[in-house]
Amino acid sequence: MEYRHSHAINIVEHTSKYLILLVLPAVRALFIGNIGLYAWLQGAWFDILTIMAILLFGFLAWYKYAYRLTDDGIFIKQGIILPKHRYISYKKLSVISVERPFYLLPFKAVRLNADTDGGTHKVSDFSITVYKSQVSDIIKRASAPFINCSEIKRVYLPKNFYIAVLSFVASNSLTGVIFTSTFISGTGRILGSEFENRVVEQITSVASFIAVGVPPIAAIIGFIILGGWAVSFLTNLIRHLKFSVTRQSCNLFIQSGLVTRREYYITVERINLIELRQTLTTKMFGLYTAFIHSNGYGKRKDELSVLMPSGEGGDLVQNLKLLLPEIPICKSELKPRLKYLSRFLVPPFWCVVIVSFLWVVCYRLFPEFGDSILYIGFMAELPCLWYLFVKIISYFHTGVGESETAYTLCYTYGYRIKTVAVPKKRVVKFVVRRSLFQVMSGCCTLVFYTYSEGTKRHIVANLNFEEAKRFMSATKYYR
Repeated sequence: MEYRHSHAINIVEHTSKYLILLVLPAVRALFIGNIGLYAWLQGAWFDILTIMAILLFGFLAWYKYAYRLTDDGIFIKQGIILPKHRYISYKKLSVISVERPFYLLPFKAVRLNADTDGGTHKVSDFSITVYKSQVSDIIKRASAPFINCSEIKRVYLPKNFYIAVLSFVASNSLTGVIFTSTFISGTGRILGSEFENRVVEQITSVASFIAVGVPPIAAIIGFIILGGWAVSFLTNLIRHLKFSVTRQSCNLFIQSGLVTRREYYITVERINLIELRQTLTTKMFGLYTAFIHSNGYGKRKDELSVLMPSGEGGDLVQNLKLLLPEIPICKSELKPRLKYLSRFLVPPFWCVVIVSFLWVVCYRLFPEFGDSILYIGFMAELPCLWYLFVKIISYFHTGVGESETAYTLCYTYGYRIKTVAVPKKRVVKFVVRRSLFQVMSGCCTLVFYTYSEGTKRHIVANLNFEEAKRFMSATKYYR
C-alpha cells in the first residue's frame, strides 16, 4: 500500500499558534481601525509575508509527514530537511486513541494517537489528523492481533450519578482557575484588553456583592477557589458523560464525551496496573473510582485514565472481574501492627500544632488584620485536620497482598486512599527501606517499582520488618 498524507487541516494545526498572533491584529486593524486597504497593505506587508512563510512551512511539514499501513505495522516518514523513517508493530501497541473534536466534524477529520511501551510519557509514538473514513482501516488492522470476533463482548455502562461522583472527586480548583484565566486572556487578545479588564471587574464586583460581611480578601479567595472548582467539575462532567467500557478478547474499548467524543483501544496484556482510588468523602459513602495505567491512556492534558467512574465496593469488584480477570484484587496479608499507629499520626498532628501556633501568633502580632487572619488561619487548618483523618484511615487500610499473578498494594498518597493491583510481570523490583527510627521500632517501608515510559513507585509504609522479609522471601520475584 502506498504512503498516505494526513488531513489537509493538519497544515492549519501546525501553524495556528503562530498565525493567531499575526492574523487577528491585522484583521482588527483592517476592519476596526477604519483605514483603507492600500494604507493597510503598506503597513502590514511584512506581517503578510511572515504569514505566507508560516503557511509554507506548515504545508511542507504536512507534505513530508506520511504513513503506510501493512498487515504487521505502520511505516512513518517525516522531516523536511533530514527525513526520518520509523516502524511501529501492531503487536507492540498499548493504546490507540481517537478524538473527534466538534470543530473538526465539518471537515470530516479526527485525531488519532498510538502509543507503545517504548515511547515517552509526553509525546505519542504516532500522532496524526486523518479523514474520518480512514480511521476504521487503521483500527481494524491494529486491533486484529488482539481481537477474536467470535468471542462475546462484555460491556460496562455506569450510571450518570457515578460519573458525577468522578467529576466531583477529580475536579481541581487550580485547573479550573488556569482554564478560566487562559480563556479570559485569550479572548482579551482577540477582542482587546478593554474587554478583558471589564470581565475581571465584573467578576470582582460579583464576588464583593455575594460575600456581604466577609473580609474582601476572604471573599475573593473563596470566590476564586469555588469558581475554579465549578469550572473544573463541569469540564470533567462533559468529558466523561456517555462513558462505556467493552471487553472483547484481549482488547478494551473505552469511549466517553458529550461534546468531543473520545475512543480508546487498549491492549489488555500491556496494562500496567489497576488503581482503586478513594478520598475521605467517598470512603465515608463506600464509593471507589477505578483507574488503569496503560501507556497512551491518560497521557494528554486534563485526561484521566478512568476504567470505572465510581461504584460501591462489591459491585465494582464484580465489574473488575468481568472486564479484567487477569489482574485480581486480593486481601492484604501484611498489615501494620498496633504499635505503629503513632507513626501514621505524628506527622499530621505536628502540622495541626504548627499551623495553630502560627495562627495565634499572627493574630496577636497583627490585630488590625484580625478578620483576615482568622479566615486564612481557619482555611489553613482545614487541610491539616483533613490529613489527620486520612492518616487514621491509612493505618487500617495499609497492607500488601499476593495472588498467583498479581500483588495488591494498599496505601495512601497525600489525601488519596489507594488500592493498587499490579501484575507480577510488571514489577521491575521492590526495595525494603528503613530509616533510623524504623530500625528502632522494628518496622520498614516496602517500595514497589513498575517501569514503563518512566518509573512509578508504590510506597507501603510502616510494616513489620521480619514479616515483610518472610513475605518477600516467599516469592520468586524477591530481589
